[in-house]
Amino acid sequence: MKFQYTLIRSKRKTIAVQVDSDCNITVRAPLRMSQNEIDEFLAEKKIWLEKAVVSQLEKAKNKKEYTDSDISELRKIAKEIIPKKVEYYSEIMGVKPISVKINSAKKRYGSCSGKNGLNFSLYLMDKDERFIDYVVVHELAHIKHHNHSKDFYNFIAEFMPDYKERMKL
Repeated sequence: MKFQYTLIRSKRKTIAVQVDSDCNITVRAPLRMSQNEIDEFLAEKKIWLEKAVVSQLEKAKNKKEYTDSDISELRKIAKEIIPKKVEYYSEIMGVKPISVKINSAKKRYGSCSGKNGLNFSLYLMDKDERFIDYVVVHELAHIKHHNHSKDFYNFIAEFMPDYKERMKL
């Protein structure tokens, strides 16, 4: 099976492939890599690519559509719940964000800026409460560790020993 894909060549050393939420395949390859090498790489990744496309199609099929009313309600709930959770966990963890904002990001549930401002997606309110707590703790941990190092996850584990199970939610 031959896949349609977008090829992006750059000054990189390795080849990589990704499948986005619209099932578009992007291959990133070094400038000097031959088309034959790229074709061989894709042939080796055939099963992975097929699974990735099926997975993205499943996600699209199960994706919930939100009305303006739904979004408004989720934003209202988030503005009520998230700051309280941030306050609770920040006290326990000994970290303090400079701000807490609610946004409508669809691809990430939370983020922490370099200046320690926290952002949370209103869509987080549609998730299990244990997952919401995990996202809050995860973003607060970035105030102490601005990375995803072992120390970062050890810090999370101090306050949420079951964080790996919560991540799966």
